Amino acid sequence: MKNISAATFALSITFALLFSSYPTIAQNTGVSDPGPIVSFNGKFMNPEPGQYYRSCSGNGLFAATYDIGLVTDENRELKNFKLYKNDELLYTLSKLPGADFYISNSGYVAVMNMDLHFQQILTIYLLDPQGNQVSNHTYRYASVFGFSPLGNKFVAGTDAFLNIIDLDSGTAEKMAPCSQFAFSQDETYLVTAWEGMMTIYRNNQLEATLQTDLFYPRAVAVSSDLHQAFVIGKKNMKCFDLENFSLTGTATLSENLSYRDLKISDGQIYAGVHYRKDGISKGLLYTYDKDAVLTGREEKAIKTYQTFENSYKSNKNSNNYESIPWPFVPFDEVHKVWNHYEQHMGDGTDYWAYLHQGLDLETPIAEPTYAVQAGYVKLVLTIGGDIYWRVAVSPEQSSGYSDGWLYAHLIPSSIQVDVGDYVELHDYLGDIIAWTSDWGHIHFVNIHDHGEIWYYNDDEWGINFNPLLALDPITDDVAPEIYDFSGSSKFGFLVNQGYSFLDPMALSGDVDIIARISDFHGDSEWEQPAFKTYYQLNKLPENTVIIPKTLGQILNHTYPMYNSGFYESYASILYFKDNSHPSPPWMNTSRDYYQILTNNNGDSIIDLSEANLALNTDNYADGMYRLYVEAWDEFGNMAIDSQDIVFDNFNTGVGSQTSPVSKVICFPNPVNDVVSFRLNGVNQGSIKIYDAAMRLMDEITISEFNTGKDITLCTEGLSPGIYLYNIETAGKSVAGKFVKK
Repeated sequence: MKNISAATFALSITFALLFSSYPTIAQNTGVSDPGPIVSFNGKFMNPEPGQYYRSCSGNGLFAATYDIGLVTDENRELKNFKLYKNDELLYTLSKLPGADFYISNSGYVAVMNMDLHFQQILTIYLLDPQGNQVSNHTYRYASVFGFSPLGNKFVAGTDAFLNIIDLDSGTAEKMAPCSQFAFSQDETYLVTAWEGMMTIYRNNQLEATLQTDLFYPRAVAVSSDLHQAFVIGKKNMKCFDLENFSLTGTATLSENLSYRDLKISDGQIYAGVHYRKDGISKGLLYTYDKDAVLTGREEKAIKTYQTFENSYKSNKNSNNYESIPWPFVPFDEVHKVWNHYEQHMGDGTDYWAYLHQGLDLETPIAEPTYAVQAGYVKLVLTIGGDIYWRVAVSPEQSSGYSDGWLYAHLIPSSIQVDVGDYVELHDYLGDIIAWTSDWGHIHFVNIHDHGEIWYYNDDEWGINFNPLLALDPITDDVAPEIYDFSGSSKFGFLVNQGYSFLDPMALSGDVDIIARISDFHGDSEWEQPAFKTYYQLNKLPENTVIIPKTLGQILNHTYPMYNSGFYESYASILYFKDNSHPSPPWMNTSRDYYQILTNNNGDSIIDLSEANLALNTDNYADGMYRLYVEAWDEFGNMAIDSQDIVFDNFNTGVGSQTSPVSKVICFPNPVNDVVSFRLNGVNQGSIKIYDAAMRLMDEITISEFNTGKDITLCTEGLSPGIYLYNIETAGKSVAGKFVKK
């Protein structure tokens, strides 16, 4: 680890004092610009809302307060929302219809609803300055957002287009898709940028499409007064004339500096610039004239961060994955797991549920996040507001397919990188946003996509594997626990793909085996499902293996996309839920996971057709069996339990082709005082009677004297219950059961 020097620390304090005095809520009534405010990562920020307010508009005129209520893995409740104008309360809403929001310079509020995030669906509710809903718009794959400068238009970018919503008229204009956009201050012009191209619109009409040669555009800006449009990449700024659309100026940054943001205000061209080196992250404000000539430079904000020697040695671990350190300090300790990979998630009812596609680690608010692997930044975007910003880094810079680590829920004003950057192992990426009032979390997973830039719009954020299999270390000494499924049964037995439970002492047909299992990781209080399950079936009383140890499920499946509307279908392969066994709620530390062991063909691949699989009890002779279930965590800890069960398919003739017993009839059934056995083709052997605990209760010898006759047994001495019989002849056996009243 590199220690930050005392001089550097003193420097950080000095800059913090010089540049942390941001304007408070503006005391005016018109739309005005308080001037660019730059974060320590070079991105422009809204004015600091002060201690009382939690967020404000870009001009500082409007501000809001709210409380955070219930949260889920990708959603949260905002309560007691209050909007103010110049400290005067405009309205109060008991609950916002979404998890995050933007405030415009005219007092409109765009509320981002992520209830269907697992289907990539976002609904935006637009509220006027009195709190009335004026419209709502639903999109799939939206990842570009923002209000116009005057605050009467809202932009939502999707896979297919850029949608410009006019809040006064309610109409919407569709433009070509892009990764960056900006309006002129009077909103006459709109410019967009996309992979080496910039498009210019005037009054919603296409004016020109220009080649910029900036494949990773970071921001654009346009001015009606200056008749100029600007675009920045990491190191270069380019300026274009709006009359003949020619290149009129360029600017280039030196080493350790990068462009992050652009803004034009009152005829001034401002660029947010990021300086990053040796544990110092500084936000700089550069001023340019209309031809991109530098006219001013000012340091605005600074943060010091820990740096570390790149000494970690990745290796193929016992799980056959390249090992990685944890993304938080200390890198060599297990951090708190909130939500597990492929964890069953829902609202605590039987209405719906889905699988959690990643690993959620609970952290302090603003916890610094570090790269677990060196590589190229493939995406930096949000899928629904400031709380959904994420970064992905891949070790390959390829236009084809590659894998990489996704870090979600970073504070946007702290993100240190942009698309196309290269990061080293342990490089500081950004800070974790507040998810509740007390803590934050990172959504962490390895994903699969194609291209030098990974977009949200192509259904290709494929999920590769359970991150806990790569994180190093994964030390834990707490084994999973197998709970009783019910008060009378260790495990649950269900008609395959049905909701009817079966008596474990009278199983028949195709049966699904369900185990209620829980696990804990490290010192986390959040209950998790078992990582891996097995089951085995032995025949009693010999305890011979009938079904060898068989994989039930392993929570390490690969999925072709990041979120999907059919995750509930996949959830029903791995877990059971009904009114009495609902999906586990997110915020309960105690959760019930009813894991299905028999929806698997024995491999680690999941397929929806595996719902048809089950234990076919009809393949085996009636009689008593012992079911063993094992539950494992990622760390090698194991729990095992068992239960005796009975197959009752009236299938005493299973295997008759090798047995001299051609037919057995047990009658009456249930019995009172006497039970009789009618045997065909048997003149030697024995009939053994067992109770439900497999204790021998009686034995009858079969001899030639019995040939052609019924064999009877007095049952007066037997207590009411289920009894097993086993007829053994010439080394073969046929089993069955009867019930004593």
